[in-house]
Amino acid sequence: MFSISIPRSITPFAIALLAGLSMGKTAHASDWQWSVTPYAWATDVNTDVSINDRQLGEREVEFSDLVDDLDFTAQLHVEGQRGKNGVLFDVFNVQLADDEKRIALPAPLSGEALADGDVKLTILDLGGIFNPRGDGEGFSLLYGGRMIDRDLEVGARFDLAPGMTLTRRYEVSETLYDAMLGARYAGRITPRWTYALQADASTGGTKQTWSGLAGVGYSFGNSGRYSFLAGYRYMDVEFEKDTALGNVDADVTLSGFITGLKVAF
Repeated sequence: MFSISIPRSITPFAIALLAGLSMGKTAHASDWQWSVTPYAWATDVNTDVSINDRQLGEREVEFSDLVDDLDFTAQLHVEGQRGKNGVLFDVFNVQLADDEKRIALPAPLSGEALADGDVKLTILDLGGIFNPRGDGEGFSLLYGGRMIDRDLEVGARFDLAPGMTLTRRYEVSETLYDAMLGARYAGRITPRWTYALQADASTGGTKQTWSGLAGVGYSFGNSGRYSFLAGYRYMDVEFEKDTALGNVDADVTLSGFITGLKVAF
């Protein structure tokens, strides 16, 4: 059973994508330079949950297990730059469906239960870029907002006795908004090979979220219009919420290799 949670629908992704496309139509008229990068983040997921500072459990779900339960994913990064200033948005959307599985009941209960779950997660970054050089290289300041939308639905059937069953279904749905600040340093190794280091942090709806990315790129095509990107990305999201059970802390980390194809225009 998955212990990660997140979104209600793909609507935020659709809105962001339409906004990016509409801005792209005016690129030539305003001398904006745009890039679109579909990417794939082969992430493992680790969760750590505690109530009133007492740990309830920790679990790691490897990428291969996530692929088995994957229903849908959309991962896209878009940037626009005009002189020293620019805009960005990044969307990571994944929807997972865990088929019904038989799990052992915790003590003091005995026996087994059948459980299934649906998990949806959307992380959307939308903000600005300030690059003093005006060419996208060197130091850049990143600022804006981050939305994390989570949707978790879990169902369970307990076989209490022959001919006697108990069915329960639980749902958690929440959208959180953070203010985000980050930095990036990009440079060239050779005319075709590039590198980039990036880190950011956000807070507000979440107790604290931070992420880091290190990668390289290889450009090809006319004037290096296309670039193949590869690297490693790590993100840690800490949720905090007061409930009838007490103060619930959930720490979710996503980490793994990331690849993408960047198209500039």
